[in-house]
Amino acid sequence: MNQEKNELDVVTEESELAISQGNIYRLISLYQRMGQLGVWQAYSRIGELYETGFNNGTQTFEKNLDEAVKWYRQSIIESDDPVAHLGLGRIYYEGSPTVERDILKAQPHLRKAYDHNLPQAGIYLGAMSMFGIGVEKNLSDAEQFFLTAARGGFPLGYRYLANIAASSGNFSRTIKMLWKERVLSAKLKIQDRNHPNLWDIPK
Repeated sequence: MNQEKNELDVVTEESELAISQGNIYRLISLYQRMGQLGVWQAYSRIGELYETGFNNGTQTFEKNLDEAVKWYRQSIIESDDPVAHLGLGRIYYEGSPTVERDILKAQPHLRKAYDHNLPQAGIYLGAMSMFGIGVEKNLSDAEQFFLTAARGGFPLGYRYLANIAASSGNFSRTIKMLWKERVLSAKLKIQDRNHPNLWDIPK
């Protein structure tokens, strides 16, 4: 046990160094070792790297959604990690040339993430409720999902709330929500969020 703990400490330090150096291939190898040592949530980090890709100007790591799905599923099997549910839900919601869009698969994963206090999931669940995508259209539910996401630091939630207010003719609330979106966006940088799609409305 102590030997494994000591190895985990070393691997953790090496992973921090790999992050600072932007060495993604080394980082993935270290995250795999973390998973083998029982830190199964590290598999979710691998999934995120494959889902988003990486480019720091000197090194490019191409995204690979098939690999992302594989690692998210592994993390769910081993630890039921909400971050993995969020990632898998995102991929199924958005779809890609290699991963078929499947709202029915996306919804339970996104709901699991939302129920475990990952407010980003509210963006997707809110869009589903707002437009009746895979679920019955319900603007009240949509507002709650978007409000949770906005309060969790995701400005897109305010934009959706502004759209709902405008559709009901409540223009004072529309302006208020758009202003809140602008203020929150000004406080954030894209790298502060765990996924760039938060800055675009899901289709």
